[in-house]
Amino acid sequence: MIKVKLEPNEVELALNIASKRYIGNLRMGKTFSYGYTKGIKSQLTDGILGALGEVAYAKATNSFYNGSYSDDNQFYSDSDFQNNIEIRTQEKKSYNFLLIRPGEKKGKYILIIKDNNEDFNFSIMGSFIYNDDLPPEKLSNFGYQDRPAAYKIELKELKPLEENVGQDKF
Repeated sequence: MIKVKLEPNEVELALNIASKRYIGNLRMGKTFSYGYTKGIKSQLTDGILGALGEVAYAKATNSFYNGSYSDDNQFYSDSDFQNNIEIRTQEKKSYNFLLIRPGEKKGKYILIIKDNNEDFNFSIMGSFIYNDDLPPEKLSNFGYQDRPAAYKIELKELKPLEENVGQDKF
């Protein structure tokens, strides 16, 4: 696990990226996918949390970060980072796990957890290589009948980032 603390200028970068994405979605008439039914407040909060995690990963790995946009059309066709890296960020809960939906981009999925509500400390928990669909017993809808099933990857299944370095063929 890698610990990262974001400084005010890094938090500002994440807020700017999240607001750009939100406004881009408004312009395109898009909302969150996969049956997401939370309101505007939650969309903004979840968008900011995701961007914070991406900035934390960029800082921890000294990686170039373009805010996930490959062009001005905001198609979201690229991965969050080069080499097919996707970032998933969550608030710390009593039970965290990585969620990957069938048919998502092949690549390396990184789980980042925001440590608490008082500051901007994050824990990069590890990575999971998603090359092919997983066994059906890993699918769950997590009690949400109106949302499609997804794969649940336990924390113990994640590899330290160093173990998956160089894995870029998907």
